[in-house]
Amino acid sequence: MHVGATNAELALLVGVLAAGTLPVLVGVLRARSYLIAVPAVALWAGVPTALAWTVTRYRPVEPTMVEAHDRPIEVPTASYVTSQTCKACHPAHYDTWNGSYHRSMTQAASPTSVVGDFENVTLTLRNRSYRLYRNGDEFWVDMEDPDWDESHGAAPRVQRKIVMTTGSHALQIYWFATGYGREIAQLPFDYRIQEQQWISDHGSFIRPPWPDGHNLPIAGAARWDVGCISCHATLGRPRTADEHRPLSDTHVAELGIACEACHGPAEQHVRINQSPARRYRQHLGDDADPTIVQPEKLPHQRKSQVCGQCHSVFTLRTDEEQDAWMENGYRYRPGDDLNDTKYIVSGRPAQNASVKEAIKENPSTRNLKESFWSDGMIRVSGREYNGLIESPCYLRGTLSCFSCHAMHQKPDDPRPQGEWANDQLKHTALGNEACLQCHDSFRSRIQEHTHHAAESTGSLCYNCHMPYTTYGLHKAIRSHQIDSPSVAASQDTGRPNACNQCHLDRTLDWTSRFLETWFDIAPPTLDADEQHVAASLLWGLRGDPGQRALMAWSMGWDAAQEASGTRWIPPYLGHLLMDPYDAVRFIAYRSLQTLPDYESVDYGFLAPPEERMSAARSVSQLWMHTSSAGAARAGMDAVLIGPDGRLQINQIMRLTHQRDDKPFLLRE
Repeated sequence: MHVGATNAELALLVGVLAAGTLPVLVGVLRARSYLIAVPAVALWAGVPTALAWTVTRYRPVEPTMVEAHDRPIEVPTASYVTSQTCKACHPAHYDTWNGSYHRSMTQAASPTSVVGDFENVTLTLRNRSYRLYRNGDEFWVDMEDPDWDESHGAAPRVQRKIVMTTGSHALQIYWFATGYGREIAQLPFDYRIQEQQWISDHGSFIRPPWPDGHNLPIAGAARWDVGCISCHATLGRPRTADEHRPLSDTHVAELGIACEACHGPAEQHVRINQSPARRYRQHLGDDADPTIVQPEKLPHQRKSQVCGQCHSVFTLRTDEEQDAWMENGYRYRPGDDLNDTKYIVSGRPAQNASVKEAIKENPSTRNLKESFWSDGMIRVSGREYNGLIESPCYLRGTLSCFSCHAMHQKPDDPRPQGEWANDQLKHTALGNEACLQCHDSFRSRIQEHTHHAAESTGSLCYNCHMPYTTYGLHKAIRSHQIDSPSVAASQDTGRPNACNQCHLDRTLDWTSRFLETWFDIAPPTLDADEQHVAASLLWGLRGDPGQRALMAWSMGWDAAQEASGTRWIPPYLGHLLMDPYDAVRFIAYRSLQTLPDYESVDYGFLAPPEERMSAARSVSQLWMHTSSAGAARAGMDAVLIGPDGRLQINQIMRLTHQRDDKPFLLRE
């Protein structure tokens, strides 16, 4: 819509309304009553103007075409009108979305979006240096040419502009222009926001370590337009270079996860609701507006699929769907059946064959261990839908994502917006209320059911039924597959159970005896280590990198520290400071800093191996000489501390030699 046309309509409407009500105004003035005349004049002038404003404010916002030729751009299409249009009529909802991390998931790089330190900072990774600097409001990196053919000798240094960011909560990732149209590539460093620290991108995730002395490859940086665009933007269209398009021309309806990602395209909704009469009828009635999707009013399966379109391990069903996505974006729209266009991958062994047959050799099924525990439970963050749909409360009830989460903060929520935005939980779903809203019969017998004090962390429903067995972004995250503690499952899959993840100093045998006594669960047959060594040490010493990361996190979890004590923990965190995996070392050091006397341990998780070894030794020495040493630690056999208060080194080394060192990747 042109501004001139809008102004003309506004003037015409005001004039018609004013002329039509003029006779009434004249009659009022003839009455010569100022008590009536003054309000009448105000109404005569104000009502037509207000009505005109009400009508015209429901116009679509003309999208602003950003003059950017070196990154993906926002080009609304296919009936998408952008969140700015939604703001005109839904300012409160817009404000809560604007304060969420969905909105800031992907942003154009600018002084208001970039949180990392670009003040002439030099970072080094595998013998390559990267200088980060600003040029006015622009952000740049000086580095070796990432496209250089190494067979031609040493790469020259080039300057690349940082044009886009991903993330604004835990960490922020940066993308630089490649010069190939709108194709952008990833800077090999991310910025940890809480720690205010640069970290290698490789160290931000659980990935196989680079061999010592091996240089980081120059080429092969991740591309946003074939990976992150899938879920980190609204209606992403990769439009990569091909035989018909010489350069990448990536488009999105909107950067970040915006209104129409959840409510569907809104062009018809905006157009038809320009009628005030229709709006008021709709507002006063009970029927849903058919021109827009309100996820909370959908059946529990469909409302969860709105979240599941991104928060799942999925693949497209056909090559045709893949080609259509590349050009036009995903065909799924909120309210549709997600299963019509996307195959939600299951990790359950019984389904593996059918999954592989249906989607052939898609990379997402080549190694299900990258996303699932061996029994099919999801083990990586951002894929909560896979867990939800396997939960009894979803399969046999009406549990949905919206049972606990709110995409817009409710008006009666007393928390600051930032606190709500952390995980977007409803304030009515905090604590046990999340479960008691359906399982009300447990309200009066919490302690009887949990066998823990009513106000303790052991009586929080989700600590037992949604334990921290999912991993992502340097932390443990609650499983969204509602389940019950099982020692047998821990044996079969290596997944920590809720009891031993809190009681870190206890064995699987200890847990199985309580589960048998309290819940009549038959104990499985346990080997000698499972009977006598704390389960946390079995997972933390001989487990795979994902298990070790979970244990490193758990040793810094306040609930586990309270239940298990901390006097035995430092040497094991010190041991993990030498782990082959960058992310495990990072988490171990962060947990170590939660312990008294260890906050100031000097350690760099990307330092050379000899420096990491030195830091681990200093932790061990400090532990041996603290006030909690010696007799105070005696009798802690399960955590491999002998009667003399010293570590049973031979036992620890035996378990460490059993460590799962196969190359390991978690697809967070």
